[in-house]
Amino acid sequence: MSKLLGAAKSIRPECPEEPTPSPVDDWAFAVDHPDGYMAVSAVRNNTGELVDFRWQYANSAAETMMGMTLAFVRGRGIVELLPDARSRGVHTRFARVVETGEPYVDEVYFPLANRERWFRLVALKRGDGLSIWFNDITRRKREELETGFLAGASHLLTASLDVESALHELARRCVPLIADACVLQVMDSRGQPLLLETAANEPVHEALLDEVLRRASTQTTGEPGLMGLMLPQDTPQLLTELTPSLLQSLTRDAEHLRLMEALGPHSLLAVPLRARGRPLGALILLTFTPRTLGMEDLHFAEDLADRVALSVDNVLLFRESRQAVAQRDEFFTVAAHELRTPTTSLKLNVQSLLRSARRGEAGQTPSSLMAKLENIDRNAGRLNALVNELLDVTRIHAGRLRLDLEQVDLTALVQDVAARFELPATQAHSPIHLELSGPAVGSWDRLRLEQVVTNLLSNALKYGAGKPVRLQVSADTTCARLVVRDEGIGISPESLPRLFGRFERAVSDRHYGGLGLGLYITRQIVEALGGHVSVVSAPGAGATFTVELPLQATG
Repeated sequence: MSKLLGAAKSIRPECPEEPTPSPVDDWAFAVDHPDGYMAVSAVRNNTGELVDFRWQYANSAAETMMGMTLAFVRGRGIVELLPDARSRGVHTRFARVVETGEPYVDEVYFPLANRERWFRLVALKRGDGLSIWFNDITRRKREELETGFLAGASHLLTASLDVESALHELARRCVPLIADACVLQVMDSRGQPLLLETAANEPVHEALLDEVLRRASTQTTGEPGLMGLMLPQDTPQLLTELTPSLLQSLTRDAEHLRLMEALGPHSLLAVPLRARGRPLGALILLTFTPRTLGMEDLHFAEDLADRVALSVDNVLLFRESRQAVAQRDEFFTVAAHELRTPTTSLKLNVQSLLRSARRGEAGQTPSSLMAKLENIDRNAGRLNALVNELLDVTRIHAGRLRLDLEQVDLTALVQDVAARFELPATQAHSPIHLELSGPAVGSWDRLRLEQVVTNLLSNALKYGAGKPVRLQVSADTTCARLVVRDEGIGISPESLPRLFGRFERAVSDRHYGGLGLGLYITRQIVEALGGHVSVVSAPGAGATFTVELPLQATG
């Protein structure tokens, strides 16, 4: 845990009794004492001003707590070995004890051996010097700091549903209390980046961190790893000292190594954010000073990551439920519109026929009668298709999508579907071009596979903008491939990840009809057959849907 800023509150516990040995150099009373003991003498300049203290003695407990031997410290000054004593005001308090005789009792912080150390200290006047008793309270101070920080973090994360602002503030709080730099990376439930927050002591470090992360996010080969480093992302990582050779082994190329060397991390730890068994991101802490992160820091970071993951997951669940409600309401509106159109047409045609029948008008022309009957049949078929889509979604959601496998020639099936779409293709001014490389026979459900081809072809004609639509079929010894390509309006990058979702649509329903279920059902059928469906598209450049099916379905 990094240093706690601000002066520590002084306390007045009982002071240890100061024995008075007969010879001044007799330190027997302190040799085996469990508390640390030091004796120092005042160092004065020519004017008599007290400028430092020189070590005379330190018992074994003091040697252990300071990490310095008596042979090393004897005769040397406190300010020389512990410069923080002056900057933190401890040296001034020591001088006051010598001048006034009043004891000094406090809890003070010193970074020793690259680690944070807190001591409970009692300084007593001893001639023209001091007797200093102390013991290590680092564990207690660390627990107090961690408890307070975690409580504050929990309050911050639960006080608002604005998780982005909360995580921004949390990253800022981590610096410098926990580490010299902090990176918080959070993803949404679809695995898409939701937030990437960086904070560092120095602006130059923050700029370099941003550059390292930007470069890591644009990696095109393999897993980018944490900050682009060759490290696992799903388990906690603690690198207590990033030596030049270790850093070189973890970076991907010369430019990555250059950026990391410029950043200059001394130690690094990273813990994954996980909730309900799925990854949500990572918390990364770094130091740039010689201070070393250790196991205690890792355990604390894991506790903090658990709180962050829980809060993020709760917020995402709330947002998803709110989005689901909005999506449901939108679907009901779209469904009502889609169902109203054919039912209105049906009703008008049936009413016209009824009026004619009531008036005894037997002399209607065959063409007029046929037009009305064809309209009724067409709209009844549209209603039936809409109802079937809804039933399919219900079956899929309930896990009751049944497959009847048989030997099916995908090439012949595509030809049959394309023939049925001749009239709609003519009306849409989008001619259908078939590119068939021969039979593609596999064990599939004929009706469901026909549904896949129908959905993709009707989708291509709907959004094809009056341009040709191409269907390609090919096969090898293990797999058949269907490609449906249009040259229409295309799909925006932000719509691609959710294109195969339930009730999703990439365009407004005001201009394009449908329930937004066709591609969802298509994906579910293809995956039930053991296959995969994908799309490549860009705005204005059309869309290419590719279906790959194993010749032996696994459904």
